[in-house]
Amino acid sequence: MKCTDTFRTPPYRHNCAQAVAYKYAKLYGLEPDEALERFAGCAAGRAPGGLCGALHAAQCALPDKAGLIEDEFKKATNGHVTCADIKTKSGTPCPVCVMTIDCILEKLTGE
Repeated sequence: MKCTDTFRTPPYRHNCAQAVAYKYAKLYGLEPDEALERFAGCAAGRAPGGLCGALHAAQCALPDKAGLIEDEFKKATNGHVTCADIKTKSGTPCPVCVMTIDCILEKLTGE
């Protein structure tokens, strides 16, 4: 399963942070439903610091690799990490952000 399989897709309709959290719930030590609840309010620029929700969820999953995750993510978003800047300055659509985070986490975790 890919994070994009549940992002805004019926029957799931997860937000960006939830799509990442659902797939990688075990990295948080949570069941998938618990991860969904934890990241329910972290989309559309509502993650701490206005970060992309998918990026925030990934950094929470692997806090010791947060800097590496951010550096890799910036390559896909022209250096931007906040939802507002990604949408207005980089033009990177949300599904691409979710897919990018999924690829980064797959490389780091082997999943």
